[in-house]
Amino acid sequence: MSISTKPLFIWLPALVWLLLVTGVSVMPSVQLPQVDFFAPDKLGHALAYAGLMGLSWWCFTRFTKRPPNLREGLFLFIFAAAYGALMEVIQGTFLPNRAFEFDDMLANAFGAAVAWLIVKKL
Repeated sequence: MSISTKPLFIWLPALVWLLLVTGVSVMPSVQLPQVDFFAPDKLGHALAYAGLMGLSWWCFTRFTKRPPNLREGLFLFIFAAAYGALMEVIQGTFLPNRAFEFDDMLANAFGAAVAWLIVKKL
């Protein structure tokens, strides 16, 4: 592997996780709207986006050889939360038998926020 591609290779775990989250997000299924924030579905959303945030943090740290500062951490969080919102919009707009759920979007952002708090302490 050449020196020039190695830094990009560091981001591979986060990219693979992003692709897995995307795949699960666009998978056809029948969903019934739920408002229960402690439903297994919401936990799955939170864990998926906590994983995205945690892997992004880890890859950033490997790429820069230092942990993200506040501004960079905020960017990683906003990316994860915004991606979760985008997936909900895509589900509600383009995928039959899928629906936009605001509480899923909140669970995505919550998972990313909790991961940010955890990785900042490590």
